[in-house]
Amino acid sequence: MNGSTGADGARTIHLLRMSDHALAVAAAMRHFDIAAEALPPPDDESLALGTAHCRGNECLPCLLTTGDMLKACREPGFDSDRSVFFMPTGSGPCRFGQYNVLQRAILDAEGHEGVGLITSSADDSYRLFGEHPTRLRMLSWQALSAVDLLTKVLHEYRPYEVRTGESDTAYEASLVELVEAVEAGGGRRLVGALESAAHRFGDVAVDRSESKPLVAILGEIYVMLNARANLNIIRSVEALGGEVMLGTFMDWLYFVDWRRRDLSFRFGRYRESFKAWLSDLYQHAVERRLLKPVAPLLRLPVEEPVAKVVKRLDGLYDPVLGTEAVLTIARIVELADHGVLAGAVNILPFSCLPGLIVNCMGPSVRDAAGGVPWLDVACDGQKETNLNTRLEAFMHQAREFHLQQSRPVSA
Repeated sequence: MNGSTGADGARTIHLLRMSDHALAVAAAMRHFDIAAEALPPPDDESLALGTAHCRGNECLPCLLTTGDMLKACREPGFDSDRSVFFMPTGSGPCRFGQYNVLQRAILDAEGHEGVGLITSSADDSYRLFGEHPTRLRMLSWQALSAVDLLTKVLHEYRPYEVRTGESDTAYEASLVELVEAVEAGGGRRLVGALESAAHRFGDVAVDRSESKPLVAILGEIYVMLNARANLNIIRSVEALGGEVMLGTFMDWLYFVDWRRRDLSFRFGRYRESFKAWLSDLYQHAVERRLLKPVAPLLRLPVEEPVAKVVKRLDGLYDPVLGTEAVLTIARIVELADHGVLAGAVNILPFSCLPGLIVNCMGPSVRDAAGGVPWLDVACDGQKETNLNTRLEAFMHQAREFHLQQSRPVSA
């Protein structure tokens, strides 16, 4: 753990709300007597504050997370000396690794020197803190997996619901129960929460008499998962007659562990490689257990392990180059090979290096994926864009591609 302060019981840790996963991780922290809460989702005020205080060359996630911190500091009753922001970090070419450095400087300049800022890095597979860091990390894995699974069910049901809003209602009720189960320690109670979720979604009336084109939305994790950052692109695709397969939080953690294992092995750090392998084994065991209650609701194929899916990049892109580009490209090729993909969206913050790599690789990836319709969406936080027009054209192509896949071959 790096940062300006430790995580003791006298302070409240505020988790930035990239997605609903933050609610569940905060609950995991509370289970171990760490005062923690998730901040509200970023909004226009977050963007305005972040833009006003940053330097102008930062990416959108930096602007939104910085704005969220400043907005929280301005809330009535906020006590700087009893508050800590949790900002994960990473290494490599991404500016993500420097967010916390800039944010520390901005908080200090704005008179919030007393606010703590703690980090956890991709270099150590996001090892956590407190008196029981390993147990906290294990419970957080459960929490993240459960939210991923609940999100998958939502995205497979909402496009086909007969009565508008039923899927969202089932999701929100299930999320509340899931968070309570995590705070109680997860395990069997969390499995029970997912069983309840399965019953709720089982009661949602759906009409699947006509299949919809499946669109994969993959890319930079913050913009991919955050509705304010991506301008609610998931609902826009659904409104245009599509179904979305969204990348998951756990897939990123699997990739981090695979990357750590692969590089450690290459450089002879076999003990480190073995620890990453054990971490991966545990995570998959957790996910398999949590998957069982909702598996009958899911129609799409379960993602291949990262170590297997990256092999699909042979001759296309070398996984040793790293960054999220590896995961984005590999998953698109995997879905195309399964014959379920009708369109691929590479979503990225404006000027994001890994996203631009995927952008440049787009023509080759599209060829490897059988000519699937492709759309690059660079998000800079601005609402006045031509995204809807571009999405309409893209979804027209996706529908045509879907119909061609579904049409029986003539004898």
